[in-house]
Amino acid sequence: MIDSRTRCAKVDAEFNMLSWNSRRMKRDPNLRTIIDAIPFAIFIVNHNLQVFYVNQAASQTYGADSEAILKRLCGKVLHCLNERNSEAGCGTTAHCPDCAIRTSVNTAIRGKSVFRQKYEMKIQRGKRLEKVYMLISSAPLGHHDEQLALLTIDDITELTDLKKLLPICAECKKIKRDDNVWENLENYFRKHSDIRFSHSICPDCAKKLYSNINSKNDIT
Repeated sequence: MIDSRTRCAKVDAEFNMLSWNSRRMKRDPNLRTIIDAIPFAIFIVNHNLQVFYVNQAASQTYGADSEAILKRLCGKVLHCLNERNSEAGCGTTAHCPDCAIRTSVNTAIRGKSVFRQKYEMKIQRGKRLEKVYMLISSAPLGHHDEQLALLTIDDITELTDLKKLLPICAECKKIKRDDNVWENLENYFRKHSDIRFSHSICPDCAKKLYSNINSKNDIT
């Protein structure tokens, strides 16, 4: 009976919190508009990293409707590799105590803010493993007698990839990715930046490849 009452109380508390978020946004539609206009992911979570609100950027970034994300744990939403490899899920692995997302939320729950802490995280998208880089910020957010946290995640993977040293083959110019796969240079930059290539031939290569063509011809 005690366990049943405890479960019912927990469900009621979660329902009230979700209802509070919904009512708050309905009372102030401008607030929802402002939050959805922010181009990085925003979550409202409790001390267990259970999600009670997400903005539009979070839904688009992590590939799920906002309603589907609600009440799930952050590790599940973010496709955390450690969460995927654990039967018990987010918050139970040996890596969880060192998780910058978890520690920043706990800091916010205690009433302090965290600003733009850099964090490296391994995630799994389908069958492919990826390394992502984030800037984590958090701030305390009160709700009745429970303390929540406003969590923001700014994905800076593209910027970090472009700034780091890239292993490149001295002969064929392929780039070695983090998963030890060698990828065509053009394909790599197409995936990791907005750079697009148009092909031409420099004068030195034109002489080498087309030495029999009249040098007056402008091959560029």
